[in-house]
Amino acid sequence: MTDNTTQDCAGEDGRSDVFDLLARRRYLAAAAGTTAGVASLSGCLGGNGDTETEPATDTGTEPSGEDLPEGVSAEEFESGPVPEAYRAATSLGGETRDPDDLQPKGNVKFSEYDEALDQPTHEPGRCCANCADYIADKNGDRFGACAEVEGYVDGSDWCSIYESLPEPSVPEGMSESDLATAEVPEQYRTATSQGGEARDPEQLSAQADVDLKESVDAIADGDADPGQSCGNCAEFIPDQSGDGWGACAAVEGSVAPEDWCVIWEPVSEG
Repeated sequence: MTDNTTQDCAGEDGRSDVFDLLARRRYLAAAAGTTAGVASLSGCLGGNGDTETEPATDTGTEPSGEDLPEGVSAEEFESGPVPEAYRAATSLGGETRDPDDLQPKGNVKFSEYDEALDQPTHEPGRCCANCADYIADKNGDRFGACAEVEGYVDGSDWCSIYESLPEPSVPEGMSESDLATAEVPEQYRTATSQGGEARDPEQLSAQADVDLKESVDAIADGDADPGQSCGNCAEFIPDQSGDGWGACAAVEGSVAPEDWCVIWEPVSEG
């Protein structure tokens, strides 16, 4: 990839407004999920862009003891039960989790993204964070769950029953090009994001300025780290009307859960 760090820092590509917004809202504090795009931005501000990789087991992605959610044993992490907020929750793709009808991780070749690259059925960019069955982090411990698989799930995991998120239809009366700049419906305009950020319609970045694109493409191209999508971003405001579109507390226009941008922030940092 071309190194745009100097250009971005100088603001020659029109992103100087993003730097002001990043500084004000602590976007670069998201060290738990630093992207390639943000790494170049953090270079301007002295960040190092380091990330950590969890060790894997034969049947899943059980982290070391210090990385487990507080009070959760290794066995619970692998097989559940998950916290009450996830037990019968709805996934990014609208699937309801049935705690009595789940598969063990070992049955679905559950693995971390790097290991999934060796699986013949894996395709670049695919991970739990952009899977229709994923239930994003609800309590700030950075782990979510799955509507089909037991235990805790990290957005950067993958399994063989991965299901792509459907692309929402363009709302009636709009064109696809309108989605990036059109005012969102009333219920989103000043809504609170899933990370607790209140949306201010007067303080939003343009989608073009934050390189909004689909998560699968961003990860496959190396712009995003595995495990990042709007669906598990602290700034995302989930669909409230059933049409598949949500919004963002920091970016204008309609946003889908399978999207991603350079100011991605984990819910735990919200």
